[in-house]
Amino acid sequence: MLESILQFIEQLSQYVSVEVFALVASFLEELIAPIPSPFVMTIAGSMAAAQGSPFWYLLVIAVIASFGKTIASIIWYFIADKAEDVVLSKVGKYVGLSHKQVEKFGARFSGRKRDYFTLFVIRATPIIPSAPISILAGFLAIPFKMFVITTFLGTIVRDFVFLYIGFTGIEAAKAFIDGVEGTSSTITLLMAIAAVGLGVWILVRKYQMKKTEKTDKADKEGE
Repeated sequence: MLESILQFIEQLSQYVSVEVFALVASFLEELIAPIPSPFVMTIAGSMAAAQGSPFWYLLVIAVIASFGKTIASIIWYFIADKAEDVVLSKVGKYVGLSHKQVEKFGARFSGRKRDYFTLFVIRATPIIPSAPISILAGFLAIPFKMFVITTFLGTIVRDFVFLYIGFTGIEAAKAFIDGVEGTSSTITLLMAIAAVGLGVWILVRKYQMKKTEKTDKADKEGE
């Protein structure tokens, strides 16, 4: 499945302008998390070089790509925000978390310059997977305005790095990309393991609570 998607993106680059490619492919890259982060932008950088675009034009492409990626990030944000309501209503009592507590934690990102800078750096760092951050931001109900601004600006920086690599075709590009993909995949894997671990803990906790309730009920009936 992933191979088919990657082939589609490569074929798309042969039929559309670099601007359209950057917009559409970046949207898909964010929405379909398994797509490697550097894949789209290095292709876009190579397209820009092949078309004879000046170096400064990479910034324009980065802005266009960031727009597409930000739209997809917003979709993930709202999905996670709605999922948080459902998840916590079902399992919140087993993990000791309520909807208000989660929103209170997200409210710590109150819009201070430090908060904007922190989220901007997270978004701008190439090795940090993007989609999981969008999901986490929605789940924690981080202020939407801050989320959109830091996602858009941070992604411009992130994408420009990959565009530069694709544009220059430097020999170290493959090693750099492999390193980014490996680190990003590791971070995503660790986040997935943590999520699975939390799920198992919730199930165990739920079982223990039900068992305790049954025991208490039996004790009361025996009195």
